[in-house]
Amino acid sequence: MRLYEMREALLRSGRAVFTTRQLSVVLGVPREHAKVYAHRLVSRGWAWRPMRGRIAVADDDFALATQLVEPSYVTTHAALHFRGLLDQVPREVECATTRLSIRLDRLGIRYRRVHPSLFFGYERVERGISYAFVASPEKALLDAVYFGYSPTEWGFADLDTLRRMAGAYERLGTPRARRVVRWVREVAG
Repeated sequence: MRLYEMREALLRSGRAVFTTRQLSVVLGVPREHAKVYAHRLVSRGWAWRPMRGRIAVADDDFALATQLVEPSYVTTHAALHFRGLLDQVPREVECATTRLSIRLDRLGIRYRRVHPSLFFGYERVERGISYAFVASPEKALLDAVYFGYSPTEWGFADLDTLRRMAGAYERLGTPRARRVVRWVREVAG
């Protein structure tokens, strides 16, 4: 398989970001060869390295954010802006993940850990040649409160959905989760 055919295979795969293992599977080559092909794709300018051990074939912030660290989904202000509910462009893409919190300043991405029982309320959204996972407006609001923000705009939210989703936070019972439950009671009654 020629290098341009490999690039086409990566573009057809539907992913934007690849680890060496994923590259190996998509191209059907041994892992050692995948490392060499990754280097060649990057040196040709057909891919780039967002971080060590990964290459990207797309430049979409949301697809990049949700595929660099998996599982994750875009949430809080970035999700609300994506859905057209906030006019102000957030300075970083904030994601929720069940893995450790990490901040990638160079890329403008921040991952914040949530308890696995709170990892819900998002959907897959097609983004150009790839996809991203983005929180629903209600889940983005709840995550914002969970992470310590005080949302000032929430009139667009479905109050029944907020109450229903708040049940997962109530069952968790941590201080941050209790803050979310209190906020929902104030807002949704």
